Amino acid sequence: MGLAPSTPENLATQLALASAAGRTVMPIGGGRHSRQGKPIDADITLSTINLDRVLAHEPADLTVTVQAGASVAMLADALAAAGQCWPQAPPTAGATVGGVIAAGVGTRQRLREGPIRDGLLEVVVATGDGRLIKGGGKTVKGVTGYDLPRLMVGSLGTLGVITEVTLKLWPQPIARGWFAANGSLADRVLVAKAILTEVHRPAAVLLSPDTLSVELMGPEGDVTPPVGFEAATEPAPLTGAGIVRVGVAPTAVWALAEALENLGLRYEAQAGVGLAEVAVANREELAAVRATAIQLGGHAIVVDAPAQFRSDPWGPPPEGTSIMHKLKAVFDPAGILAPGRLVGAP
Repeated sequence: MGLAPSTPENLATQLALASAAGRTVMPIGGGRHSRQGKPIDADITLSTINLDRVLAHEPADLTVTVQAGASVAMLADALAAAGQCWPQAPPTAGATVGGVIAAGVGTRQRLREGPIRDGLLEVVVATGDGRLIKGGGKTVKGVTGYDLPRLMVGSLGTLGVITEVTLKLWPQPIARGWFAANGSLADRVLVAKAILTEVHRPAAVLLSPDTLSVELMGPEGDVTPPVGFEAATEPAPLTGAGIVRVGVAPTAVWALAEALENLGLRYEAQAGVGLAEVAVANREELAAVRATAIQLGGHAIVVDAPAQFRSDPWGPPPEGTSIMHKLKAVFDPAGILAPGRLVGAP
């Protein structure tokens, strides 16, 4: 059964009815980040696609308030007309504002722009039992109380359905450009470390097999090839049967890259950040990536894969899992939301 309410109030009512009836609900935006968690079907699919309006854009305050079902591409076009942008959002075709926040996905520019939570000022959420609650504030100085916005980032719809957000904006960069260099892994690591310390705030420093890619932003005079680099296009997105996101300490990303190359896997690691995406072809490769991440003190989760990869999408439960389940009980007392997407859930 599919529902697509046109108002936050109606969406909350549908959740209240589902809770009373004990029917499970899978929230969905553009569906671009839906292959996460265990592959468990819900009784109801609840789409935010009809909550698609820009409610307020305040260019002087560098803020925008938008409904969760609005597409990231549409919002980007609207902001570009004012010379502004939401830099933490990935330009995934068809993705919605609420979807990228709930999935907690970021961009290749996290080194410069920060994670997606840094741009989220205020959020309105419909809880599993049908309450509409608000957290944060429409300006940085107005943020008070419990940090509900950050709690919603990466929650995958397990706590509630995001209906509206206020975002912090930035001026669009005057110029930006990608540059690439090749060489052995040892050479690429040395150059990457130099870029991180010698170049003023690179937007991205990406390690991948055989290639080191760097993106620079700023005045045109600052966007020139570093020594040994040539102008390049943005690297193509990593593709594969399954995509695994690995998180380690930034200082461990060099060892992670070495291990992944020894395994013969395709990957893209964000130097200075400690995140990497890895393409895996089967569950054996997934297990090898996860073992490597754990050995380095990190984690590896499946972020895009068919069902056969997702019997264990998270790996060992992290510290704080019990707190996550207590929060789930507060926001979704009947336990109807996003079955299979809560870490440690059966």
